[in-house]
Amino acid sequence: MTYAPDSTVINALSRSQQHRKALSFIICGSVGSGKRTLASQLPYQSEILFEGQLAMLNAGTKNKTQGADNPDSALLAEGVSAGQEQIDAAGHLFSADVAVILIDASQGMLTQDRQHSHLVSLLGIRKVILAINKMDLVNYSEIAFQRIVDDYRSFASQIGLAHITAIPLSALHGDNIVAPGNHMPWHQGTTLTSCLEAMEIDIARGEAISAADAPASVADQFESTIIWMHDAPLFSGRSYLLKTGSQTVTATITDIKYQMSMDSPEHLAATKLENNTVGVCNISVNRPVTFKPYNEDRDMGGFILIDRVSNRIVGMGLLHFALRRAQNIHMQHVDVDKAARAISKEQKPCMLWFTGLSGSGKSTIANLVEKRLHAMGCHTYLLDGDNVRHGLNKDLGFTEVDRVENIRRVAEVGKLMVDAGLIVLAAFISPFRSERRLARELLEEGEFIEIFVDVPLSIAEERDPKGLYRKARKGDLKNFTGIDSPYETPQAPEIHLDTASMSPDQAAELVVETIQPMSN
Repeated sequence: MTYAPDSTVINALSRSQQHRKALSFIICGSVGSGKRTLASQLPYQSEILFEGQLAMLNAGTKNKTQGADNPDSALLAEGVSAGQEQIDAAGHLFSADVAVILIDASQGMLTQDRQHSHLVSLLGIRKVILAINKMDLVNYSEIAFQRIVDDYRSFASQIGLAHITAIPLSALHGDNIVAPGNHMPWHQGTTLTSCLEAMEIDIARGEAISAADAPASVADQFESTIIWMHDAPLFSGRSYLLKTGSQTVTATITDIKYQMSMDSPEHLAATKLENNTVGVCNISVNRPVTFKPYNEDRDMGGFILIDRVSNRIVGMGLLHFALRRAQNIHMQHVDVDKAARAISKEQKPCMLWFTGLSGSGKSTIANLVEKRLHAMGCHTYLLDGDNVRHGLNKDLGFTEVDRVENIRRVAEVGKLMVDAGLIVLAAFISPFRSERRLARELLEEGEFIEIFVDVPLSIAEERDPKGLYRKARKGDLKNFTGIDSPYETPQAPEIHLDTASMSPDQAAELVVETIQPMSN
């Protein structure tokens, strides 16, 4: 399922009844439907609505001009940090009581309107105002209005939206926003602001009679719906910061179960989620969080995902339920632990992570380092990128999805070996910072030593010991790092080896000299 950007969130509160809960509603409309015209009129034309916080949520799009024009606006998009305003704006979506679906009467119901409605349904918003705008462009025709209403109701019934109030509007001329106007005498229903006020009263009454909630649950693995809002795809194995309420944890996508189709109940097979798509995924967090399913409590069941490098909000999600294995699996206590194994080996276990382009010298240098450490009496094990693909990772290819999983598996194996008290050497291209960070975070402080084996691409191509660059340049080898797949250089490696200016022996000696104080 994909959904389109351009949703406006407004917190509206009655001047005369400020003791009530503020009505939070969103305005969704396709490009050119008149969102800004309508949103700009509501606070000023109405005696009921005032100074609403306006937050433009253009999921997955670049910041255009609206953020600069409106100091209260907050954009959830690439390039925007997850500051408190952005987090609050995302919270408005989770807490919205009503959705105004704005449709251009001259265009009829478009794909974007279906997408917005799907998103509204996913968010658990069950009250919809179907605002048919620009009625002036169809000569205020009742027939045109009714045709769109019938089309929308037919579609809405398929996605669980049943509480729909349809209102014909001309935001440009003010018809049916505050007052009925003179152009549509055939409409005997409410105006937009009157409808919102009535819904505000309903919500206040509903709060007064609601029963006490059931106790919240605690878990560290969940099924969830994720709305992805970033140019870089979402892959299994990637980790992000997950914020739900006041809780912030590290979350890893463990499985993308399927992508949701926009046009049907069909589930689409998916190994990744592209920008502006929605999928059902399993996630794991690094410590238990208190939650309720989103369909029971939107505050405790909604979350946002934040990229750990850029601090950008990259997705939103809805928690469904805790996975049964999260409740049935517990860490087993053992008496012989990592500290005991380290003492018996008389060394400090750690993982030396060699990363760099193919041909940079990672495997050669790692092998030399292990030989030196072994001669010193150290207990070591070398995990090499090619070697593990003959066994543990023989089922993986070289797509970005498979590369993420390749490094995740290796990192977990390395963690077990460090727990066994070993000095582990891992020589992998490992092109993505996020996966190298995942490996680092599996270990304790000081146990992960990142070694950047640096070489210019031109020199790596000259070396080309396996002929891989030649194949990649000819197009015979796809997704090859440095050619048609990116390499993200380490930002602060513990050791930086310039193999264009030093021999493998010199590089190995530098590594051993550097880590000796760390590993004793």
